[in-house]
This record gives sequence, C-alpha cells and structure tokens, in this order.
Amino acid sequence: MSNPSITGNVSLDKQTRISGGPETARAERFIARLAAQCWRAYCRWDDRLRQRRHLAALDARLLADIGVTRIQARREASRWFFS
Repeated sequence: MSNPSITGNVSLDKQTRISGGPETARAERFIARLAAQCWRAYCRWDDRLRQRRHLAALDARLLADIGVTRIQARREASRWFFS
C-alpha cells in the first residue's frame, strides 16, 4: 500500500519546476536579504559580547588609562549582547 502524502500527484508543469517564476525569484531575494541581515546582527552581537568580556578583564590601571571606573566597566560588561 502506498502512502498518498509521498506518492501524491503534483500538478506542476516542467517550466514551473525549472524556472520557478518571478514569485520564486522574489522570495529567494527576500530570503537572501534576511540571511544577510541575520548574519550582520550576529556579527554585531558577537563583537559586543567579546568587547564587553575584554573590558571586564581589564585591571584597574588599564581602566584608569581609558577613563573608566570599575563600576562602569562592570555595568557595561553585564549588559545583554543585543543592547
């Protein structure tokens, strides 16, 4: 006995399956833009997280060199990566 969900008839012509038409091209561009935006957001968040970890690891002398107090450094390091 065959499974109708697997062997069901699909009524697409050869042209639609190969080219996809303008709707498919539009959807592909949208997905590509969305993927690029997600990647840029991830990279920004990763940079922030890494910078805040480095800031938290600085000693008092280095913090004084950049004009930041220990309290300010801790506050910044404790922020969420996306803010």
